[in-house]
Amino acid sequence: MTRKYEVGVVGCGSIATERHIPALQANPRVSLSTVYDHHWPNAEKTAEDFDIVNVYDNYDDFLSSDLDLVTVSTPPFTHAEYSVQALESDTHVLCEKPMAVELEDARDMVSAANESSSELGIVHNFLYSRSVRKARRLVQEGKFGDIQYVKGIQFSSPRRDLPSWYTDLPGGLFFDESPHLLYLIEAFIGDLDVVNATSQQNDGSGQPLDSVTATFEGTEGRQGQLSMIFNAPLSEWFFVICGTKRLAVVDIFRDIIIHVGQEKGHSPIEVLQTALSGIGQFGYGMLSSGVHTLRGDLFFGFETLLDQYLNSIESSSKIPVSPKQGYKILSGSHSVLDNIR
Repeated sequence: MTRKYEVGVVGCGSIATERHIPALQANPRVSLSTVYDHHWPNAEKTAEDFDIVNVYDNYDDFLSSDLDLVTVSTPPFTHAEYSVQALESDTHVLCEKPMAVELEDARDMVSAANESSSELGIVHNFLYSRSVRKARRLVQEGKFGDIQYVKGIQFSSPRRDLPSWYTDLPGGLFFDESPHLLYLIEAFIGDLDVVNATSQQNDGSGQPLDSVTATFEGTEGRQGQLSMIFNAPLSEWFFVICGTKRLAVVDIFRDIIIHVGQEKGHSPIEVLQTALSGIGQFGYGMLSSGVHTLRGDLFFGFETLLDQYLNSIESSSKIPVSPKQGYKILSGSHSVLDNIR
C-alpha cells in the first residue's frame, strides 16, 4: 500500500495557491491537511478556498501538528528560517527557489539538512516541465549532437502581478526570477562560470534594474547567456538550445518546445518546411497546454518534481534538486551581481 504523507504549506501567497496547493491536492500520495501564514487572514482564506482543515499563524504550533513534509513558498528572505526550523523538527522540506538570499543562510540550510534525518529539496520546477524534459531527453539520445550554446531570455512587464517585497532583494526581480533561467542554463552547459555581466538602470522606471545580461562558460567549451529585461511591454520567457545537429526553442510560460534538425542548404523550400514544422509543433503544444490549463493542472513541472521528491524519501535515494544544487544556483545569482558591480 502506498504511504500517505501529511503535508503542510508554509506561506499562502500566489505560488502556494496557484501551484503548490493544487499540485499537492492532485497527488494521491499526499494529504494536504495544514496551512500556515504569519498573516492570519491569508491563512484563513486559503484554508477556506481549498477546504484545508488546519490553519495556523504560529509556526511552532504548525510544526507541532504531526506533519511529514512542508513546502515553503514564502518570500526568499524567510526561506532559511522556516526550512531550518522544520528540519530541526525532523520534518521533510521542499523549499522554493531561491533557497535563500544570503549565501551564509543557504549554508545554514545545508548544515541543517545534513544533521537532520529529513530531506531538504529545492523547487527548480522548470527542469521537470514537459517541454524541458523532452529537450533533455533529446540531448541524451544524441539528437542535438554537441551542445554549443544556450540562452535564457526573460521579458518582464512591470504591469503584471508582482510581489510587494521584490524591490528589497539584491537586484530586485533579477534575484527572485534569475534562478529559473540559471538552473536551465546549468542543466545544459554543465557549469555557471561568469565571463561577464552588465546591467542597465533607468531613473524613474521604478525597477531596481531595468535589464541584466550575463555570459557563462560551461564544460567542453559550451556557452550560456542570460538576458532579462524588466521594463518590457509584456511578459514572456524563452530558452534556446543550439547543438551541432538541432536547434530548439522552449516557450516556458506555455510549456511548449519547438525543435528542428540540420538544414542542407537553407533553400526557400527548407525555410518553408522549417516554418511549417514550427507552426505544427506550436499548434500541438498550444492544444496540449490548453487542455492542461482547462483541467487546472498546468503546474510547470512542480507536480513531477514533487512526485520524484516523494519517491526519493520512500527509497532513500538521491533527491531531484539537492541543497547543494540550490546553493550552486544561488551562488550564480550572486556572481552575476558581483560582476555587475
